Amino acid sequence: MSSTTPTRRLVLYPSFRGWWIVGVSFLALFTHGAATSYLFGLLVVPMENDLGWSRTTLTGALTVATFVSAGLGMVLGPLFDRSGARLGMTLSALFGGACLLLLAFTDVPWAYYVLLGVGVGAARTGLEIVGPRTAIANWFVRRRAAAFAWSSGGRAAFGFLMVPVFAILIEQTSWRAGWAVLGVVEIFILAPLVWLIVRRRPEDHGQLPDGDLPGAARTSARDRSRTVSDEDSWTLREAVRTRTLWLIVASIMLTGFPATGVIANMVPYFVDEGLDLQFASSAFAFFGFGAMLGRPFWGYIAARFGIHAGLTLWGFAYSLSIALYVLADTPATLFAAAWPIGLVIGGSQQLQSQAWPDYFGRRHVGAITGLTVLLVTPAMALGPVVTAFAFERTGSYEPIHTIYVVGAFFAGFFFLAARRPRRKS
Repeated sequence: MSSTTPTRRLVLYPSFRGWWIVGVSFLALFTHGAATSYLFGLLVVPMENDLGWSRTTLTGALTVATFVSAGLGMVLGPLFDRSGARLGMTLSALFGGACLLLLAFTDVPWAYYVLLGVGVGAARTGLEIVGPRTAIANWFVRRRAAAFAWSSGGRAAFGFLMVPVFAILIEQTSWRAGWAVLGVVEIFILAPLVWLIVRRRPEDHGQLPDGDLPGAARTSARDRSRTVSDEDSWTLREAVRTRTLWLIVASIMLTGFPATGVIANMVPYFVDEGLDLQFASSAFAFFGFGAMLGRPFWGYIAARFGIHAGLTLWGFAYSLSIALYVLADTPATLFAAAWPIGLVIGGSQQLQSQAWPDYFGRRHVGAITGLTVLLVTPAMALGPVVTAFAFERTGSYEPIHTIYVVGAFFAGFFFLAARRPRRKS
């Protein structure tokens, strides 16, 4: 072997801080993201039986949480652009964990709405939306698709790995234990890790995005295709004047209703269709397995074919997966339909997070994310309560699910029309 041939060495852990930030973002979605999705879906029926509250009352807190997180995003987005996400994410973990702990002791609707709707919703901005999206967008350019794919898998990993565990915990104790355990993890594990790991930009620490070395040559055509210097950054004022931003916002709104509505009502839907709670929880975990695989799948699609092609394919696949979900009418087919809809919904966080920096650059991604999250909030917020209300009015989930099929189909066409914006010469 030639003496000039470089030797490979086994790397047990990444030296580039960006991947550690991806890891802590994954953990944020694993804990806090699960509170308003997988864990919530698991707790709806036990809380309904124990407290005597209606399903609309229970899911209404998710609507409040989404509005609160969106409104706060307009404030935190520009702050995170200027100062980084470290302090905001740490405080969000401490505050959100405390609210989850207190949820274990609530017995009245107003306290439930304050803690879950306002408290958990406020923490959601820093831990799920503006915080990790801003941090990762600044630490990655060429490898942004992979970074967002890995970070956004936390919520789905909880669904696949922890739903069966929490189902046993709740069955053996109470739904209150579910909130309490998640709150403890968020306070004593997530918050310290965020403070130790998250930083603003690699340039502030003598590094470059993607872990590149200054002056290092990149030989592959794909590596040369995206660099920091050639990424055009649009201000918020410039971005809102483009047709692209509004087409993407419209598409996310159309897919937003089923994204939150299906997850929050999945276990109750399975129970109403004749599945016992344990089997319904297993089907929900199977959904989480699909969502977990959806991250690398859609990350690969976006990296290989670009964010425009990824979003377009995702929109049409969204419509097809919900259609299969509607057509399922036996325990076996209901169980099977949970996987493809999970595979598609699993790509939502990753693709939407990647869309804004890929289309408009990383410099003002916090501000753009804050505004666009506010714009799509009505759909995300109303999804759970609209789905539950439609069921209570009609006695069936099929009509509202059919509407979601049509909406996602139109979203695919809007994504197709949303080309990368170009500045007028």
